[in-house]
Amino acid sequence: MHEHTWKWSTVGMFLLGMGALIPTSAHACAAPNCMVGVRFPLPEDGGAVPANIPGLVTVPPLLESVDSSTVRLLLPDGTQVPATVTPGAHQTQVLVPDAPLEPGTTYRIEAKGVCQFQPTQTESVTFTAGPALPLPTTTGTLTVDTPSQGIFNVYGDSSCGNRQVEGNFTTLRFTPSPELVPFLPWVHWTVEVDGEPWSYAKHSGLTSTGEENLEPRRYEYNRQLLFLYTFCDYVGCADSYNRPPIESLPPGRHRATLKATLEHANITLPPVSVDFELSCAARVANVGMSQMLGCSDGGTEMDGGIVNEDPLPEPVDTKKGCTQAGGGLTVLGLLSTLSLLSRRNSRRAN
Repeated sequence: MHEHTWKWSTVGMFLLGMGALIPTSAHACAAPNCMVGVRFPLPEDGGAVPANIPGLVTVPPLLESVDSSTVRLLLPDGTQVPATVTPGAHQTQVLVPDAPLEPGTTYRIEAKGVCQFQPTQTESVTFTAGPALPLPTTTGTLTVDTPSQGIFNVYGDSSCGNRQVEGNFTTLRFTPSPELVPFLPWVHWTVEVDGEPWSYAKHSGLTSTGEENLEPRRYEYNRQLLFLYTFCDYVGCADSYNRPPIESLPPGRHRATLKATLEHANITLPPVSVDFELSCAARVANVGMSQMLGCSDGGTEMDGGIVNEDPLPEPVDTKKGCTQAGGGLTVLGLLSTLSLLSRRNSRRAN
């Protein structure tokens, strides 16, 4: 009897300590104010800006804004270029020149961010205008990798990409059309799966080779744009405290659609789509632990004494979730269950 009591007390203390380490829920993964300052999307490696660019974008500091009155386009001698500044997607400010830029001329665009808790300075960048180019009418091609099973990092919650989970995943592969490439810095993106939003990327979110540019989305509360997945190793409420507080795709066949929008251009770029399938291997490995620990809405099974007739716990309903407090497990509920099991085993020993 004493041996059983010692074992369950040890397990109980372990769970209590584990509960103290479970992080509380958070709504965003955010950097300190103005850690990421004003940004001006421009072509890679100092490439030329098309003279007929529909609008030059100014991206605000993270979680902050841009003072629209400070957004200006200047010539080398300091002369201000006539232009209109209007709001754009993702809290940006867009400078629209009154006339096309002059090919071969160097320009400077400048702006000042608005930060709540610290002063800011005007930031600027220079570029050279190139010849006018036809506005794009095509987007490119979209394919998908063969799905893989394994451990991967999850973005989109308070862990800032430091959380690792087990699942089935795949990556979209995008090749932009040649006519879109010169305008890529001023394009923002969305990915939908089965018609529902999955992720987005702000201006310059994709490189000229179609790969995701992680720099613009650093610290943002957002999934990776081209990475699709389903979680596979959560079989019941008992181990669901490790589950990220964001949704994954259900196993099965899906269709991913990539949409591109050229800022302030009066055109509609055609979306590109691809079908893919995600699946999970048998979840037997985790069943024993899930049954041992139990859930607030289910029974336990231990040493042959079946309290709940269901042979296996149901997968976690991500919409409904488990009974938790502050993002952690109901540790006291687990300790109560362990106490009952301890008394039951003690009676057997007698």
